[in-house]
Amino acid sequence: MNDQTTERLRGVIDLFLENASRVNTHKPKYWYPLSLATYGTDEILEALDSMVSFRTTMWEKTQAFEQQFARYVGTKHAVMVNSGSSADLLMCFALTSAAGGRLNPGDEILVPVVTWPTQIWSAMMAGLKVKLVDVHQNKLNIDVTELEKHVTKRTRAIFLVHLMGIPCEMEPILRFAKEYNLLVLEDCCEALGSHYGDKKVGSIGIAGAFSFFFSHHMTTMEGGMVTTNDDNLARTMRIMRAHGWTRSIDFAGEKPLEGYDIDPRYAFVNWGFNIRPTDLQAGFGLHQLKKVPEWNNTRNQMARRFYYGLLKTRFFYGPTYNEHYQKPAWFALPILVRPGAPFTKAQITEHLEGAGVETRPVVTGNVARHPVAALFREFMGTFPGADYIHEFGFYIGLTPFTTEEQIDRLIKLFTDFELSST
Repeated sequence: MNDQTTERLRGVIDLFLENASRVNTHKPKYWYPLSLATYGTDEILEALDSMVSFRTTMWEKTQAFEQQFARYVGTKHAVMVNSGSSADLLMCFALTSAAGGRLNPGDEILVPVVTWPTQIWSAMMAGLKVKLVDVHQNKLNIDVTELEKHVTKRTRAIFLVHLMGIPCEMEPILRFAKEYNLLVLEDCCEALGSHYGDKKVGSIGIAGAFSFFFSHHMTTMEGGMVTTNDDNLARTMRIMRAHGWTRSIDFAGEKPLEGYDIDPRYAFVNWGFNIRPTDLQAGFGLHQLKKVPEWNNTRNQMARRFYYGLLKTRFFYGPTYNEHYQKPAWFALPILVRPGAPFTKAQITEHLEGAGVETRPVVTGNVARHPVAALFREFMGTFPGADYIHEFGFYIGLTPFTTEEQIDRLIKLFTDFELSST
């Protein structure tokens, strides 16, 4: 679209959004919801540009977004897909494919028991044998002291998750991985912009998966990304995300089609999926990514204010981490109830919901306590850290638009509830 048309449309969209907010007189259930829409006129205009130019499927905007995202995370490559779950899936399948060459079906992979379940399913679907590892009850992430108990001669990888935006304890994990010659994979779906030391998560292991779901640090509605510094892995993932097709793949001087009597426009060199994104999603991402540093700064300021205020209570506390090395980009505000409190987790979450504050468990809690565990032997075991989080942990939302006044109101809800319960 030309500049004149764009500016006319900008005015129309601005007016439409303004009118929509006026017309929507429905009183929301929550004054403090889990998430809020972060997109506006810029993202809508970018999507319209793709639609009126009839370039809606994966194209130039996807390539541009991948390049900018790789620069932001600090990796050579970024490969966009249609969701964070697909990012986990593609990463696992690429690493176990003949072309990936790093893992083999049947290899063991260590995965934390408190996570979003598609991380587990992705590894299992790729033929890896998942071994669940307990998490630290106060840190939420994988318990480094538990890793030694689960490693065997068949263990080949660790699949970390940086839960709630808190980076894992990477230094001891990397030492452990080096000692046992293990690959480190990162699920960063809740941790865009988090650092361990001077490195962003997603740039530390062999590859990192990100999600751009509506409620995450940035959104493309649905969408995901895999980051890596491995040239061959990046190329394998680009091929596998689109049917195993060689279209638009740079083989850097290699001639994989030499000797084959096939149309090079429709050549297939691997198996694969159709988990491509659209250029509409990538267009959203181009605008959203620019805002992430400022948004994360606000999230972190509000998180610090909240956890400082929570110190006024006796029975509530936030997760612990080493502030010198671990620099979260807070996804939400996880909260733990101390054992011995004169109330249960259910009672405080019911109180918060009734007072207009939306709550959730810490993802699955202990996934081994869900009905699906009866289907798979991988879920057998005892996980006291995960049980603690399951029974005492929950979280409330955090957005780039959270205010100091809202945080202060939240703290008052917690302190008043505690006083009324003792």
